[in-house]
Amino acid sequence: MNDNINDDIIPLFQNSSEIETQVIKSVEDLKRNGTLDFSNFKNLLEGTYFLLNSKDEDLYNLGLYSICHICEFVPKDVFLLELLQDCIISSRIFLYKEMLPQEVNIENSFFDSYVKSYYTLDTGTVLTKDQKKIIALFNEYKRLIVSAPTSFGKSRIIEEIIVGNSYINIAIILPTIALLSETYLRFKSNGYLKEKYNLINSLGLVESIQNDNKNIFILTPEKMDMLLDEKPNLHIDFFVMDEIYKIQDDKDRKSVFSNCLYRLSKMENHFYLIGPYFDDFSPNFRSTTNSYFKKFNSEIVQKDTYSLYKMEKGEEYVVGDKTLKFKKNKKLNFRDVIKSVDGQTIVYNYRKDYVENLSKDIVKILDKSDETNSDLIEYISESISPDWSLVKALKKGIAFHHGSVPRYIQTEIIDSFNSQEIDIIVCTTTITEGVNTSAKNVILYSNAIGKLDNLLTGFEVKNIKGRAGRFRVHFIGRVFYFHEVDEDDKDIILIDYYDKEELEPEDVLQIDKEDLKDKNLETRQRIEDLLSKNKIPLSLLKQNKYIPIHKQIGLINLLRTQPIHLELVYFKGTHPDMGQLDEIFNLSREYLFNERDYNDRGFIDRELRRLLKYYVYHKPSIKQLIQEQNNSEYIDSKIRSVFKLITHYFEFALPRYFRAFENIYNFVYQEYHGVSDGGINLKYLLTLLEFGFVRDNEIALKEAGLPNDIIRKISEKFSDCNSLQQVRLKYKLNPNIISSLSSFEQKIFKRYI
Repeated sequence: MNDNINDDIIPLFQNSSEIETQVIKSVEDLKRNGTLDFSNFKNLLEGTYFLLNSKDEDLYNLGLYSICHICEFVPKDVFLLELLQDCIISSRIFLYKEMLPQEVNIENSFFDSYVKSYYTLDTGTVLTKDQKKIIALFNEYKRLIVSAPTSFGKSRIIEEIIVGNSYINIAIILPTIALLSETYLRFKSNGYLKEKYNLINSLGLVESIQNDNKNIFILTPEKMDMLLDEKPNLHIDFFVMDEIYKIQDDKDRKSVFSNCLYRLSKMENHFYLIGPYFDDFSPNFRSTTNSYFKKFNSEIVQKDTYSLYKMEKGEEYVVGDKTLKFKKNKKLNFRDVIKSVDGQTIVYNYRKDYVENLSKDIVKILDKSDETNSDLIEYISESISPDWSLVKALKKGIAFHHGSVPRYIQTEIIDSFNSQEIDIIVCTTTITEGVNTSAKNVILYSNAIGKLDNLLTGFEVKNIKGRAGRFRVHFIGRVFYFHEVDEDDKDIILIDYYDKEELEPEDVLQIDKEDLKDKNLETRQRIEDLLSKNKIPLSLLKQNKYIPIHKQIGLINLLRTQPIHLELVYFKGTHPDMGQLDEIFNLSREYLFNERDYNDRGFIDRELRRLLKYYVYHKPSIKQLIQEQNNSEYIDSKIRSVFKLITHYFEFALPRYFRAFENIYNFVYQEYHGVSDGGINLKYLLTLLEFGFVRDNEIALKEAGLPNDIIRKISEKFSDCNSLQQVRLKYKLNPNIISSLSSFEQKIFKRYI
């Protein structure tokens, strides 16, 4: 059969164009009717086989489109099943067969088993045809950049590369906390990686590094940058950067992404940079690093798209086994779709508050009489608020997910969704940027991102669309568009450090002088001349990364010309008093804050200062912080505000500003007093803000991912531990040490510790 089928097809079809047309028509008939007669099914399978054996990538992808729909409506005839088996073998996506219904029994021939063995690694992992190519390309080039669709399995290759090589230090750089958590837990469940490597997902674990240890650092770009600052002699043998397009698209973080990639790629090492839907990657970077780029287009999970915005009133469309009629009212169409889809569903909206409101609407639409309870619901009710709309939604099998939902709750929501305890998640881009779910359906309720007039690009649309359907769970994902959208790949990803003719001065400062040229080299020379003239060391401004140079110089000049500020800030001991903290905050805000933080209407000057002092001097619980919010009377707004306050200002922005302030203050203080050391020490303040705690054992628990209220409950049990390593050892020796925690809290502890 395998050798002769093409000879049978050629008389049937005159050319590949005719085959394309026939396959597309037959698949539409199959979708509409749920089956085909024997003759049409046979022709469809033969045409699909032809396409899957084509060297043309578009024809191959059409073959995948067809085979996924055939597997969705699998024929029952034995002969047709044998044809389907031949198509699966030809697709080189052998796991399709395992996804077929259990009653479908097709035996492998010796030839089929032989072909499959060629795509099976020593670890037992069965690769697709394109995944096999990636492994071969990596083995050939060792510095590989890959563009491939979502659900392609790009991340799956990471573990195989690690197993197949003898690396000592590995860095996995991930852009979001959600993706970081998912990757850490996946690596933790891999027996080989857990046995051979220390898995390090926080800087608190860095002190445990020994020269003879093998380590995998799973960090954000910011944390990786800090690690390289703290450990300048650390050599990374292999690194991965996932969602690499953010190095161009993330306006607020592109500098730290660029700097992280620049520093890592300058080491003599291997790397694997991955992301979806881009046609090319910085030629300057590829030339400088001697790296290779390859784009793949095959979608191993195909999509059925419903463009509702194109429909006319009364036009019929089929969702699952239901026929719906398009209505002019968007909310009525949304109601119809939500009530008709089967399988897990992700709904995208562009703002956090709109996400929460839409989840409330879905609760009303579905109008479930029964409520479920869970340990997660009880825990959130107790530790945050029983009135939070997330609690009410979870009881109905619905959740929302955005950047102001705590990391551990995000993880629990995804787990509950993938285990089908939750049916629908309404989200911003927090899920659509790399996190794997079991969603069959994706609904783009909005075509904007961040704000209404900022429309999703074609690339962003495809990235969200790609979350519909998960390989090994679905053959087909469904996508519903409620607004007009484009679906275009990104032409090229460019990197400021390598491609921008005129970099910002702050970026120029971070690049080795020998790597600069033309205008950027001139900028560097002007910076050095200006600093020399003002008697300011280059190293001072360089360590205050991403703080505008002119603002730093402005603060230095203020402290030099008005030394009264040196007196107002100066303190001895571990931390400043309220008046001194006021002065530090005021000067930092005026001279160091970026424009977004300076003009943040959600946290105006006096309110942010008040909450800062309350947090530092009273160490409140989450519930107490919620009660202190004056920006709204609604509980959802208060909770959203608290988590933004903690994750953006307390844990990230303020420590960065205050650390720069400390460096600048101490430089001017020592200069003014003519001494080589002295000044203020903000370590206590910075630690308290970043972690919510100052004791070593509590910091270790927080860095591992535990929420604050659980840490407070068990802190004394681990008071003699100075690191997470010691916490883990003590727990292994005495698991009953956490018996005072609830079963859910113990589950959280075990997950992260």
